[in-house]
Amino acid sequence: MKMKNVFAAVNTGMILLLLAACGALKPTPPPTQTPVPLPVTGVEYYFVTNKLMIPTTQEQAQAFALNIDGDAQQKPDNKFGDLFILLTSAVQGIELQSSLDQAVNAGQVVTLHAVKADDALNDPSVSWSIFQGQKSQTAPNFDGSDKFALDSAMPVNSPITGSLTNGHFSGGPGTAQVQMFLMGQLVDVNLIGVRLESDLSAQGCVNGKLGGGVTTEEFRGKLLPTIADGLNQITKVNKTAANTLLQAFDSDKNGTISVQELESNPLLMIAISPDLDLLDASGNFNPGQDGVNDSYSVGLGFTCVPATFTAPLESAP
Repeated sequence: MKMKNVFAAVNTGMILLLLAACGALKPTPPPTQTPVPLPVTGVEYYFVTNKLMIPTTQEQAQAFALNIDGDAQQKPDNKFGDLFILLTSAVQGIELQSSLDQAVNAGQVVTLHAVKADDALNDPSVSWSIFQGQKSQTAPNFDGSDKFALDSAMPVNSPITGSLTNGHFSGGPGTAQVQMFLMGQLVDVNLIGVRLESDLSAQGCVNGKLGGGVTTEEFRGKLLPTIADGLNQITKVNKTAANTLLQAFDSDKNGTISVQELESNPLLMIAISPDLDLLDASGNFNPGQDGVNDSYSVGLGFTCVPATFTAPLESAP
């Protein structure tokens, strides 16, 4: 009875969201932004992510959200959070954050940052590069003594340019490939329209927010299969959760949750619908031009601490 009440409440909320979406006006194209040039001089700071946070509550979804499409209303975007709020509310016992914490603390997910600025407090031209590091042989200490190597199999991301004001960095848009650990599954995701904000000092960064758009093809081709695989793994090891998961998502009753079942599930239908228009009719990054939602907003939180590694010369800040 408790689960039925949860589903009823969620479905009621979905209906209200759908009605609001149907009555929405055509979005106004975002204002043109002046790109920030890459800095020529500056001090180089190197960090590693010691805490990566995915939104599993409404408060976190709002806290990690950024205005990815740059709309005039300055509306923060994080559809990614809506999806995981639904999953965690529908099925008790899904530990999304704890499994991610374990992967980061064990050095299995290594995200490196290289920041270049003349002044770590105030600088109008700052670059922030994100790299994927090789898995650590031993668990990192996260005390500034850790040494890492870049993963040569991963593409080199271009720097995100922005500015520092009173120690707060704000930059973007840009692009980046990031590594996520979702429901026990490792997945590489390409983000477009990347925005990044963080409070920064030589000792590290806090209150970090990384936002971007995942194209519909990327979401359906990478994220949804990863989520389906993760849910199926849970059904194998947690019989209590398995009954709830299979009842909610296994529509053909064959004991396995498929991507197609997630896509057609009324509980998730709106949560897995794209919410951003980031690409124009030619497929180029050009937000708000053709009125077609083609991307899915993602907002993550992070903190970082000093580390040692060698950044690629062609993309070093």
